[in-house]
Amino acid sequence: MAQTSIGLRNLQLGLKAQDRLSSLLSHLILLFFTVIVGYPVLWMFMGAFKTGGEIMGDPWGLPKSLALTNFSSAWEFASLGPALRNSLIVASATVFFVLVIAALAGYALARFRLRFSVAIFLLFILTMQAPVPIIPLYVLISKIGLVNTLPGLILPTVANGLPLSIFIFRAFFRQIPSELIDAAVVDGTTRFGAFWRIVLPISTPAIATVGILQFLGAWNDFFNPLVLLHSANMRTLPVAIQSFSYTFGRTNWEQVFAALSIGSLPMIIVYLMLQRWFVQGLTSGAVKG
Repeated sequence: MAQTSIGLRNLQLGLKAQDRLSSLLSHLILLFFTVIVGYPVLWMFMGAFKTGGEIMGDPWGLPKSLALTNFSSAWEFASLGPALRNSLIVASATVFFVLVIAALAGYALARFRLRFSVAIFLLFILTMQAPVPIIPLYVLISKIGLVNTLPGLILPTVANGLPLSIFIFRAFFRQIPSELIDAAVVDGTTRFGAFWRIVLPISTPAIATVGILQFLGAWNDFFNPLVLLHSANMRTLPVAIQSFSYTFGRTNWEQVFAALSIGSLPMIIVYLMLQRWFVQGLTSGAVKG
């Protein structure tokens, strides 16, 4: 008995040591990738507060003084005001329309017994990674008279975001117990009323996941605005910053870093505000189902 007890203790100690080693290795790997991903962002923000001489003389060091004039110069010379406004309009409209359409479509595919519903869902899946030919898209937008307008950019951006968003909503809605919806219907609520009063209030993780993904996608989109928007006052932030870097990037790196920092801040703020629900949506509704 004594030998058996000692053997069990040694086994337990060995398992604990193995778990600690595994946890330590996991944290080291996560720390390594955090540094790889986070340091370029930190370097960009540090460069935004440096002078041109500091960037050339000590590119990896901390700024010796806060050169706040970099931001005002970048804001003026890159015309970031109109570009920021255009990007906010495009991103906000994209998130709104995608959320409304994808939530309704995902609910119908998840809860209604529709004819060819499986085929419709598979069609959405197949189009998730399908590239959009830019020439037919430009011809279509031109024929309806929306070239060089924000609605002409919003429409294809919404269409591009719908397949993945419908997939996420459908997977999340399938996890909601049918008893909740059936009880609401028995009490006299319509199907749409059950969706509005019961399903949507408990779907915050899916809404946050779709909202963040679509906001980031619309905010970072470069190619479609470059092709569909011609005027300088219609540019979005990525196009304005790229044009600014072509003009001043060889001499004024500090202003380019400032422009990049201004363009990155809204994305960081949105993610920090919704990250808790974003993680829940990815680990529950977007994976299962």
